[in-house]
Amino acid sequence: MATEARSRVLDDIGKSAPERWAWGSQEKPVDVAVICYAGSYETLDTDIQSLLHATDKAGVQRVAQLPLEIRREGRHAVEHFGFADGISQPIVRGTPRANGSTSSMHLIEPGEFVLGYPDENGFYPPSPAVAEAEDSEGILPALEIGDAAPLFGRKATMRDFGRNGSFMVIRQLEQHVSTFNTYCRHAAEALRTETGNAAVDSKWIAAKMVGRWQDGTSLVRNPNGRPDREPDNDFTFAAEDPQGLHCPLGSHVRRSNPRDSLGDDPETQLRINNRHRILRCGRTYKNGQEAGLLFMCLNADIERQYEFMQQSWVSSSFFQGLTDEKDPTIGANEGKGRFSIPMDEGRLVLRDLPGFVTTRGGGYFFMPSRSSLRYLLSRL
Repeated sequence: MATEARSRVLDDIGKSAPERWAWGSQEKPVDVAVICYAGSYETLDTDIQSLLHATDKAGVQRVAQLPLEIRREGRHAVEHFGFADGISQPIVRGTPRANGSTSSMHLIEPGEFVLGYPDENGFYPPSPAVAEAEDSEGILPALEIGDAAPLFGRKATMRDFGRNGSFMVIRQLEQHVSTFNTYCRHAAEALRTETGNAAVDSKWIAAKMVGRWQDGTSLVRNPNGRPDREPDNDFTFAAEDPQGLHCPLGSHVRRSNPRDSLGDDPETQLRINNRHRILRCGRTYKNGQEAGLLFMCLNADIERQYEFMQQSWVSSSFFQGLTDEKDPTIGANEGKGRFSIPMDEGRLVLRDLPGFVTTRGGGYFFMPSRSSLRYLLSRL
């Protein structure tokens, strides 16, 4: 992730440049990431100490360690800017969640996230493999080669190391909470003076930039921010808010998942959109004075999914016909950003947006399946 080419794709510039990272740069490389989960802090501390003892004994150097947690308000996880997190997620076909009452636009084939299964186009994503001779115990499944004729009368001689595994993107994102709150407050004051609309406040500004209210309700279905509503995710942009009068065209929610809004044929756009989805997980952290989010996502093709989303939607200055605008919330705006808010009578423009998020580390990893882990153990 820290190469020059990847930095251009991900817009890791300025304070987010890899040479400033705490881990994951070419100067501070990381080969393995371990995330520890537990039901109590006591259990977690015991597990971590055991892990550190084992890594020290094995001669593994620890590059970085983050104290992760799940901040909750009610039933929902909340990130440091105060917004309910993890509302919009794809649902993998064939899982129990897929049998519930949900819009079909969220249903995605398993091969978009897990290797060894068909993707949205019916193809199997490329998977790492090993020679059959290197798996003498037969732990890994044989690599399926479809209807191709056996080579010299023999079946495939490769074993599928990747099946049931996935590729994981991890990024440590520092959130500048005070900067975010101060900017929203000052922008609201300026717009109240400009428009004479006393209803414009800092929460309205923040919601417009993110694309949701802090409670997780959408601007599309709950444009006035009425309280005591459940988070919603079954809305469409093309049919319900084509001009972005509720959820601005350049907001974070719209950029990270445009749904049906990028063309004249909504159904076709949804199919295209679903080829660029990610299965996301975020965990907040507070490390001294630094607060932020450890962003993690699974995808079968990092370039087609995560990197495409980051380059073509989140960081693009010309998304949805906009000019010289990046994602207002997580974009590398560096004090020069701008953000348009469409209104019935024209548009409001926020200027001089600073960077509210700074990349502090990151890497691309392979998450192995249980059979892959058993295979690795057999090779020791």
